[in-house]
Amino acid sequence: MAKALITLLPHEAKKIIAIGITQLDFLQEKMKKGHIYIARGTTNAYVLEEMMAIREFDKSRYVAGQIVPTGKRLTACPSDKRLKEVLFIDGKPKEIESIQQALDVMEKGDIIIKGGNALDPDGVAGVLLGDPQGGTCGAFWGSLAAKGLRLLIPIGLEKLVAHSILYSTQDMGIQEVDFADGFPSGLFPLIGDVFTEIDALYTLFDLDDVIHVASGGVGGAEGAVTLLLVGEKNVIKKAFDFCQKLKTIEAFHPTLE
Repeated sequence: MAKALITLLPHEAKKIIAIGITQLDFLQEKMKKGHIYIARGTTNAYVLEEMMAIREFDKSRYVAGQIVPTGKRLTACPSDKRLKEVLFIDGKPKEIESIQQALDVMEKGDIIIKGGNALDPDGVAGVLLGDPQGGTCGAFWGSLAAKGLRLLIPIGLEKLVAHSILYSTQDMGIQEVDFADGFPSGLFPLIGDVFTEIDALYTLFDLDDVIHVASGGVGGAEGAVTLLLVGEKNVIKKAFDFCQKLKTIEAFHPTLE
């Protein structure tokens, strides 16, 4: 038995989550036959990159709402600079004009991939809503429940929050907030298949245990997560070396006005 400590910066965590998601059996089945809708989002941009395999694109433009370090921090990528969202149909990517175009053809068991801004201890994710109509979540939630679609939520452990999302959402809202560092927002609870760095590591490697032992850092590592990996020595070595290679990935910077 061996152990390893690894520390992942946010963009490295997003990448390993994306790599892990592409290995999920039920997603691979839908890539052969079915529909997979990829909503905009920072983690989803990495997911799309993996699913597109060799195609490179400006991930900073596959984003809607975003939190940035300067100016008004709760903001969004300008609508005229956003890339069109992508719907995979039997494994082939198709750019779509709106989510409704995807929902019109999706059927039971088809997959919606949507990231979040928060993850609570109960495994409920939360999405900040700056759109009075509820944005992407408001558009798909009814169809998700009515048709029996599957919601896959790629989200990094940096977004863990202490309080229940279901509790917090009651005090949030565009018209509830009197002051905001950017867009006043609501908070939408997402219940589905949460997929974090831990899930990615379990999916990619035959590990006995993955434990989130620390968070944070300085000098650009503020959103880092530190994980303890436990397992057979040869497996631990493969997982550790894999995570070291993630350090070559460059973070993308937000697209602003």
